[in-house]
Formats: sequence, structure tokens, C-alpha cells
Amino acid sequence: MLLGTRESRHDRWSTPLVEPASALVAVGAISAAKAEAVIDDYALAEALRTEDGLEYRRSFGTATRRRKRKIKPLEPRRVVPCDQLIEQAQGTLEVRRVALAEHSTTIAVTWRPNATQRRSRRRGAMMMLGGGPAGPLHPTVVDDQGTRAGTHFSGGGSEQEWEGHLTTDRPLARDTAWIELDGTRVELAAQPAEWSVSIDEVPEQPTAHAYLWRRLAIRNHYHELESLEPAIDALLAAGALEPNDPVIDQVRAVLEAMGHHPRIPSNGRARRQVPQPWRSLLTRQGREDGPEGTIVLAAVTPVFDGFSVAVSNLESRPDGFQIEVDVTPGTEDRGPFDWSVRPQQLAWWAADDRGNHYLGHIGSWSGGEDHSSAEIDFWPPLHPRASRLRIMPTGEKSWAVINVPLPWHEQQSAGEETPT
Repeated sequence: MLLGTRESRHDRWSTPLVEPASALVAVGAISAAKAEAVIDDYALAEALRTEDGLEYRRSFGTATRRRKRKIKPLEPRRVVPCDQLIEQAQGTLEVRRVALAEHSTTIAVTWRPNATQRRSRRRGAMMMLGGGPAGPLHPTVVDDQGTRAGTHFSGGGSEQEWEGHLTTDRPLARDTAWIELDGTRVELAAQPAEWSVSIDEVPEQPTAHAYLWRRLAIRNHYHELESLEPAIDALLAAGALEPNDPVIDQVRAVLEAMGHHPRIPSNGRARRQVPQPWRSLLTRQGREDGPEGTIVLAAVTPVFDGFSVAVSNLESRPDGFQIEVDVTPGTEDRGPFDWSVRPQQLAWWAADDRGNHYLGHIGSWSGGEDHSSAEIDFWPPLHPRASRLRIMPTGEKSWAVINVPLPWHEQQSAGEETPT
């Protein structure tokens, strides 16, 4: 590759050796340590052959190596839906829910500045502090036992609206009946939605097949999957795949159908060619008929496959749905120059009671190696007649199944007819 006429990569974040190396490690043809040593040597040699490659590589450091971590299960938390508007001189603060755990308290909020504040922001007078607009998103919070805490904001937005979380600098009482934000009381009496959780084993299949399907399911911002051919070639060379294996054409068909725009409908031939759960996933690809609604949860899983997951919110829209999660250890996207061939990542699946499947990928996230908070965006949209959803964060050997009733199902059934 170094001496040939291979076209330049479209980015500098990755190396073409990661895909075949990861496949070979997955089937036991090479150790992860040896594979990563080869990748490091190749990446350095390639950087030396471009005008600013070495300087660019040094600015981000060398390849990341994940250390083996002791897993600490996430603690049960009390999550309270609120839906309360607080009118302030600078705008409106909407408190959506409060999550109270033993060691932390977070408040999900939406901030909408008034017209005066928007004009001030355009003039540059409203400066950014700690990831959010100054002033309104740093309130003092008090619980019913007199505990007083400062807050910092994390999230994002625009001139019209900011959405994110306030995290207190000390935990509030988990059993508090109310909290006050800068003197405005918010009652904590509502209950989250019902849920149940179980741990199941991932169905067995040949290791090479499992690797290819899992690689399709996990998307990454810096290491976008454009082709599985390097991995397929490596698996063929190692004897882990036979040239006439039907799975090869199936994974190619799914990748072609998904492309870089999973909301664009796939062709019928691709849908017929692939197995479940991919077939049902592609069948509803491109639909925009999902229900609109929000479900507040307090679901926490035990440890499975080295992970523990907490789900606090599900929001459904016509074009898809999103969940907010906490994960230990961290489930962040692989960053620039992260060339680990066995990264510790989850695939995010969901399924409803009508046989439809959904695939999620990490949207925004914060945190680090030991713990992270993230928004998981799923497609296609929820089926309008689905009455239950199973959220299934999936490791290599096992998955957690979080069962959630969908409360808008009864409203849909009693209302207008919706297309099947």
C-alpha cells in the first residue's frame, strides 16, 4: 500500500489497516497487540509520506489503547417527569425531568431566551460559559432538606433554544419532595413509566458472520464504514469465510441499502435478500409516520458483557426516536487516531411487538472511559401501531432487554386510522 498507487484517503482520521486487522483479531488469526503494532508502524510511515502528515498526527497523539477496567454497575436512580415552565426575565426555562442518584443529580432542561436576549447574543454581549449561555443556565438548586448546590450546563442549541442538562455540584436528597431553582419550586410527585429488564445471550453464529453483522450495526463519526471488502478479503485469506458464503452478499446488500443516509428507502431486492433483523429495518426505511411523544424512564440494567446501562428518556418523532442513556464504562465514539482493533462498544438495537426492528447510533455524548452520557438516535421511526418496545443494548455475547410500554398506542387506537 505504501509503495503502490493507492488513492489518498478522504480523511486523516483512520488507516486502511483497521478493518482487516479487526476482522482477523475477531476470528483469532492474530493478537490485538500484534495487529495494533503493525497499524502504528504503517500509520507513521504513511504520515512521513505526506507534506504535513507527521505534524498533523502529532497534534492528535498516537493511537489510543483502552485499558481493561473494573466495571461498577450503575446505581438505581429516581427519575421524575416534570414538564414545568419557569418564566424568567431573560426567557423561559422548561424543566423536563429530574434524575436523583446517590452520587449525582441532573435536571433535563430546555432554555428559550426572549427576543431581547437573542438580540444581545447577536451583538456578542451574551458570552458562552461552561458549554452554555451565561446566567440563566447556572441556577442554584435547593432540595426540601436544605441542601444547596450550584449547577453547570451541558448541551447545545441556537439563538432560539438550548437543550441539555444541569448537573449539580453535590447530590440532592433522592427522596426530596421538591426542588427549587433560583427560588422557583418544582414539585417531584409524578412517576416514571413502567419498565422491566432482563439479560439474554446473543444467538450463536459463526464468528466471521457475527463480526460482519456487528460491524454493520455500529456507526462511528470519525471512522465511517464505506466498505466491508477489506474485512471480507482478510476473512477469506484466513480461511474464516468461504468464497461462496451467502452472508458475504447479504452484508454487501445491507451496506449498499443503508449507504450514508439510512432514511432513504432501499430497493426491494436488497430487502428480500437479507435476513432479520435487517429485513424489517430496511422495510420501513424512509418512513416518516412515527408517533410524537416522550416517555420518562428510570431503567437500570445489571452488568452484561462488561457494561451497565441506564435509560432515562425516550422521545419519538415522525422521522425516528431517541433515548438518553448513561453507560459504564464509557461508550463514546472512537475518536481521531483511535485505532484499537477490539474497542469496547455496544450496538444499539430495539424491536417492537409488531416484528419491526430499529437500529441506533450515538448522537451527542459526554464523559470518558469510565462513564459516559449519550443520546442514541434510532431509525426508522417507531411503527404508529406498536404498543411495546424492547430497547436492546447489545454486546458481543449478551444483551440487555428493557421492555417499555408505549402509552400513545391507546391514543392512536382511539383516534384516526393510521397506515400499516
